[in-house]
Amino acid sequence: MRDFLAYAQFDEFWARFLPETPFGREAREAMTVRSDPAELAQIWDETDAALGWLETLDSDGVRLHRIQHHLKRLPRFCEIPKPVYGEVEIFQFKKFLHNYKSLVDLLDPETRHSFGFSYASEALEHLLDTGRQSLESFYVSDAYSGVLAGIRGEILETDTAIRALQVHRAAEIQTRWGFDFGSRAFLLVPRESLGHLEDASDLLLVVEPFDETKYAIRTRASVAELVLQERRAALLSRERSAEDEVLEMLSHHLRDELASFAAYREAVTRFDLAFARARMARVYRLVRPTLGSDAIEIRGGRFLPCEAACLELGTAYVPLDAIFDGRATVIFGSNMGGKTVVLKTLAFLQLCAQMGFFVPADIFLTRAFHHFHYLGEGQATRVAQGLSGFAFEIRQFVEAARDFEAPTLVLFDEFARTTHSLEAEAILSAVLEAVAACPGVVALFSTHFRGVQRFSGVGYLRMQGLNHVGLNLELASDTELAARIRLIDRRMNYHLVVDENGSGVSDAIAVAGLLGLDPAIIRRASDFFRDGS
Repeated sequence: MRDFLAYAQFDEFWARFLPETPFGREAREAMTVRSDPAELAQIWDETDAALGWLETLDSDGVRLHRIQHHLKRLPRFCEIPKPVYGEVEIFQFKKFLHNYKSLVDLLDPETRHSFGFSYASEALEHLLDTGRQSLESFYVSDAYSGVLAGIRGEILETDTAIRALQVHRAAEIQTRWGFDFGSRAFLLVPRESLGHLEDASDLLLVVEPFDETKYAIRTRASVAELVLQERRAALLSRERSAEDEVLEMLSHHLRDELASFAAYREAVTRFDLAFARARMARVYRLVRPTLGSDAIEIRGGRFLPCEAACLELGTAYVPLDAIFDGRATVIFGSNMGGKTVVLKTLAFLQLCAQMGFFVPADIFLTRAFHHFHYLGEGQATRVAQGLSGFAFEIRQFVEAARDFEAPTLVLFDEFARTTHSLEAEAILSAVLEAVAACPGVVALFSTHFRGVQRFSGVGYLRMQGLNHVGLNLELASDTELAARIRLIDRRMNYHLVVDENGSGVSDAIAVAGLLGLDPAIIRRASDFFRDGS
């Protein structure tokens, strides 16, 4: 599957698929290819619903922004029932609940119904808002427990008493020596500034030598302060116990609501993914595909990476019109004739459809496959395995054939091109015959080998190719490479036609001439081609 995705150059398209929520991003990371028609139909229905909803918001950018804001603010939450959730976990529940509720309020009734949005957690919402809390924060408020409020009141009184003792001691030290600790734990002071050390001890100063000229001094607590600190420690222990009782009570309510939270998360995920797919559909002008046909029909199919490259080069892009109505189809054509783009277009459209997207085409009628394979040279793993190009392609086919009992789409791009042409034609013919006999397989072969055998039930197409009428190769010999490429593009007809087993004209020789090959060599190549054809 990884080779198929790479062959279809799907990464850039996938990188622009940007769900807003952590749940949507998790589904995106899974990169699931779906084969259940009912599941795909539901996803496409939801994309249709999201597109309709987006149209209603074209004139209400503020509302759209607020919806996106709340989607982005939705956090993950603990979906495991726990005896006691911590404050941070409860904060995540509350933050999710607030943003989910805000999102539901912004959606119209039809959209809520389409994605399964509901809300029945008002009581929990009010419970988590107990005390003076902001909408997206949580702490164990005094308002949850009279006992807790009383303990915190005692802690406040104790802290006030401790602080009063500290302030009194600081004032005496300031009066006696002029020392101001501020927030510092110790001071370095000249030795002579302390006078009698007994006086320092009386004022609860701890004096330690620092060097020959300075003392390091710090304060120490009085007996009264130590008593108060012991009391404070005991109060903090009681506070933790009282807080735990509140957390346990809240956790009981949260456990009761876990099923509702799971339903909320499911609705949010579906909406988020549909929302992201609908945005993609708008940007790339995508349309809904159709499943269920034995034949694959493409009208106006666009291979987006090639379309973008043509736009950058200033050359015309020709969408694909094709019907592949057999188990196997062979596409003939010269290099630069567009046959590889045909295979890549089908791969791209099929991946879009089975990943739940709409597709860049006017019509895409297809079926759902369980397995996808690309067979061709040039994979990085070939080098790592120490195989030649031909050997690696054969291993690819052996591994792919294991899936041929299930519905499989397999693309052979110039298969066996690295071996002798007669051998390659023989191997291609045998593989073509074997694949065409597999009921669940749809296979496309691109090749420039003309000696492939003709079998009943196999489709044979070719790229219409280069327009040779009025073509003077010598006139193009002095032009820049970019201009030559544009000339090839203008002269090349990228439409598929039924192959009639040979045209008698070599596009490859003409393309070589347009790319600057010596005219004398071109003339000799043409002679050899005519003599051998």
